[in-house]
Amino acid sequence: MIAWTPDLAVGIEEIDAQHQELFRRAERFVSSLGQTSRQEVGILLSYLRLYCVTHFGAEESWMREVEYPGYAQHKAEHDGFVASLMALSDEHEKRGGPGLQATRVSTFVERWLQDHVTSTDVAFARFVLSRSE
Repeated sequence: MIAWTPDLAVGIEEIDAQHQELFRRAERFVSSLGQTSRQEVGILLSYLRLYCVTHFGAEESWMREVEYPGYAQHKAEHDGFVASLMALSDEHEKRGGPGLQATRVSTFVERWLQDHVTSTDVAFARFVLSRSE
């Protein structure tokens, strides 16, 4: 199960709230695999991807604003995840294809979100918080 917990808080209310929504959407998508129609899975994947683009855009704008030195690497991680979601969409929409493998996809999404938030996003948050002290 993909769930945001207080342990994932980065200490910036706006980002933590967005992460909570991101984890909710990821959980809805992953839970749909093998449980709902292919159409519903596709809708939830698009719903997740759209929020990723929105959230990542907000973070990246903030990074540019504060001249965050880790911007390029952070953005590359965002871009890679969105590209992976696009590849999942392509795989899912392939006519006659097997669809998405629930275990593989859920493991990937959960690991990526956990790793990104606990390392990359925490580093950005620390930078922002250190500048406001």
